[in-house]
Amino acid sequence: MSGEATKAAAPGGEYEYAFEAVPDSERTSGLSLFMVLAGYPIAVSNFVTGAAIGFRMTFIDAVIAMLTADAFLIFIAVSTGLIAFKTGLSTSFLSRIAFGRRGSTIFSLLLVLSSAVWVGINGDTFASMVAVNFPWWPLPTAATSAAIILLWSISAMRGYRGLEIVSWIGVPIATAMAVICFVMVGMSNNGYGAVLAYAPDPANTMSFTEASASIVGSWVFGCLITPDAARFARSRKGVVGAGTSASFLGLFCLQFVGCVVAQIAVDPDFSAATAALGLGGVVLVCTFVCLCTTQDNNIYGAGLAMQNILAETPLAGKVRHCWIALSITVAAAIFAACGALSFLLPVIQFLSVLLAPVPALIIAEYCFVKNSKAGIGFNPVALVCWLAGGAVGQLCLMANFFVSPVVAFAFTLVLYTVLSKAFDKRVLAGR
Repeated sequence: MSGEATKAAAPGGEYEYAFEAVPDSERTSGLSLFMVLAGYPIAVSNFVTGAAIGFRMTFIDAVIAMLTADAFLIFIAVSTGLIAFKTGLSTSFLSRIAFGRRGSTIFSLLLVLSSAVWVGINGDTFASMVAVNFPWWPLPTAATSAAIILLWSISAMRGYRGLEIVSWIGVPIATAMAVICFVMVGMSNNGYGAVLAYAPDPANTMSFTEASASIVGSWVFGCLITPDAARFARSRKGVVGAGTSASFLGLFCLQFVGCVVAQIAVDPDFSAATAALGLGGVVLVCTFVCLCTTQDNNIYGAGLAMQNILAETPLAGKVRHCWIALSITVAAAIFAACGALSFLLPVIQFLSVLLAPVPALIIAEYCFVKNSKAGIGFNPVALVCWLAGGAVGQLCLMANFFVSPVVAFAFTLVLYTVLSKAFDKRVLAGR
């Protein structure tokens, strides 16, 4: 289906503007954008990552690793967010400028698969927490996980406005819970003095490269889909201000709390550490709220990615956003219920090394090459650079060299710019 036909068949609101730029009438305030963007990284995984790193490093070393990695993540979120603000396009459709129409479906498929798997994992995890904390709970774990996943789909099915409503409720609650954890930690044992004096077990330490790579790897997927929300911004200042502050709150602040909790309790397991400090109930409530504000974003982003895939089929512009979001939710619930996630997760973890180079391709094309490939079917230069960047990142991680995702990003950006300048005429000639 041609682009014009697709637009004609797909009224923006019903399809969450998947096939076109978000119109000015639907753009929203910086505060609204902040709440939605903050709701996504306010996630349990950032508590967990902070705890795992804090247990294996001194307090100062852990803070340096977190600040370094988070600065890179914020750069990705704001940079791609600004491009989305300018173009009005979602992450998946934005990737067309580098990969081409059909080439972008490979990346979109990875987004859909990653989202479905992580939604399923989090649903299964929370259901297990409910079973442990409430022995009287009547539903089996599989049914509980399916129910909670379907609950997350309600806001995702309503689109950006649904995400906004949940974030206005969840962000203040989750932030308050994090503050409570931090304050209560200071009142326990030797307080914050124990944190400053903490020394990890020499046999179980983590290097700066490993720590920073773990932080980036745990949230680069989230930064990649920042454009899905940032395209609704009214101004550049809104993107920069909301993107920076929301990411800092959701990433560094939560990781910092996780780090402090682990060092006070001397336990890398965030759930166990908080339980040992008498914070089990607070964390359970915080976990529920964090999951609600995060997983609906995953479902929403996967829905937009699926629209990009369908755009190259006869179903282009014929399936509404709400039905795609629901189908992705059902798939995630099935994965969680049947235990297939234990087989899919290693695959997603392996593919995650390929995520850091993707924003480099988009930024390089938009800012330096400036010769969009959205009009062609497939751009082989983008695929070569994507794979090469992932390989370089993996080698840096194995060699314990600097921040491996940063190296992969810089390498990909330079390589794509150089190769595009050399081969663009030939690539575009094949359109």
